[in-house]
Amino acid sequence: MEKEITEGLVFSYDKTSDILYLSIGEPQEGIDEEVEEGIFVRLNPKTRSPNGIMIMDFERRFSNNKTKPLPLKIENISYAGA
Repeated sequence: MEKEITEGLVFSYDKTSDILYLSIGEPQEGIDEEVEEGIFVRLNPKTRSPNGIMIMDFERRFSNNKTKPLPLKIENISYAGA
């Protein structure tokens, strides 16, 4: 049986919903904060540090072969309550 990867950057893609999920390490529960339309950062509920990203309409946004930045700046995420 192949060992499941639970370290580093882990991603999964839901083709039906066209959503890309990225997590830092094993996916965890958290608070989702929309930082751009259709782009959510998942925050640890205790530390408010980012532990994942969800990109809706992923294929539509990134289907051309041109490189483009993700409109997201982690340092701008609110850490209120940390």
